[in-house]
Amino acid sequence: MPLRQLYSIPVGLLLGIALALLFPAGALYVAWLGQIFISVLKLLILPLILVSIYASLAGGTELRRIGGRALLYYLLTSAVAATLGTLIGLTFSRDLPAGLLELPQLAPTAANFSLDQLIANLIPSNFFASLADGNVLHIVFVAVLAAIASRRIATEHRTTLLGGAQALDALLMQTLAGVLKLAPIGVAALVYTGLAGMDWAGIFQLRAFVWAVGFAAVLHALAFLPTLYRTRTGRSPWAFVAACREPLLTALSTASSSATYPVSKRALENHGISERVTSLTLPLGATLNMDGSALYQSILLIFMSQLAGTDLSPFQALFIVLLTMASSAGTAGIPGGGIAMMAFMLDLLGLPQTYLALYLVVDRFFDYPITAINVWGDLVVAALVDRDLARA
Repeated sequence: MPLRQLYSIPVGLLLGIALALLFPAGALYVAWLGQIFISVLKLLILPLILVSIYASLAGGTELRRIGGRALLYYLLTSAVAATLGTLIGLTFSRDLPAGLLELPQLAPTAANFSLDQLIANLIPSNFFASLADGNVLHIVFVAVLAAIASRRIATEHRTTLLGGAQALDALLMQTLAGVLKLAPIGVAALVYTGLAGMDWAGIFQLRAFVWAVGFAAVLHALAFLPTLYRTRTGRSPWAFVAACREPLLTALSTASSSATYPVSKRALENHGISERVTSLTLPLGATLNMDGSALYQSILLIFMSQLAGTDLSPFQALFIVLLTMASSAGTAGIPGGGIAMMAFMLDLLGLPQTYLALYLVVDRFFDYPITAINVWGDLVVAALVDRDLARA
């Protein structure tokens, strides 16, 4: 990769920060540039996921070997993130005064998950509606189902379908390479627009929450995940960070794990990770593995309970861990995608929907670093699965 292209996204990120600090009023005039950039990235996501998973699975038996390993790692990293967030949230929220932000006081009560909603989140009933809604998890399900079914059709038909999927995958990746040449402009516009409209006063009111999320994020992203990577691969995690800085900075600037998917795929494959691994683990990770969201949402729910004047029991704290693990897997990989899921979790805990005000105050700030942690977890798991397969 040329040196100029390698550092293009960091340049755009720094430019956006500088413009937001020096000329915040000008953000409205360049916001459309960021919207175009992220829209084009999203345009590539669903077809790329569909054809890459199909091409990876149709000709082999990797579903159990790759998918099973990936799911185990995702369960481990999400459980650690949610537990870490819960413990740190309980510690940092002790002295938080009830009634901050004038939210209503109400003791939470647990509710049950909806099985119908869970099934609808996992299995599509209308493929075209799933495409229109951009539901990545549904697309993964269809791609896996089609790959399994293709093994039972005539060899010549399977060969034709596989060749077409591989050709389309190559076309989409070449299109991505062209889009990323404009990354500095798109990233700068996105960061400029996001920072210029930030509610810093509201965030400062919740500085205990900011410190809690920051501390938990550092522990998970810079301690646990690097240690896991070094333990399982025997390699330097910081060299891996350097190789993956393009998708990490893309996630940090776009707040969209889904839009970062094609960038992550290219970076990992340039680093030597097998395409059969990236084609399956990354789409699954973009929908199921939300380390940052699990960590962040567990802390947020604990702070909401504290603001409601309710002390959590150990059982309720455990419930929050399980709740955030499940709910983070259904969080949409787009900016602000957690709003609907947070409303659902408030219902489960018995908190009024007006508590979404707290979420809206802090989410615009935290959406960016939390998305980067989500993507970092996906990248690490892909590397671990690839290393496991190489050793098998």
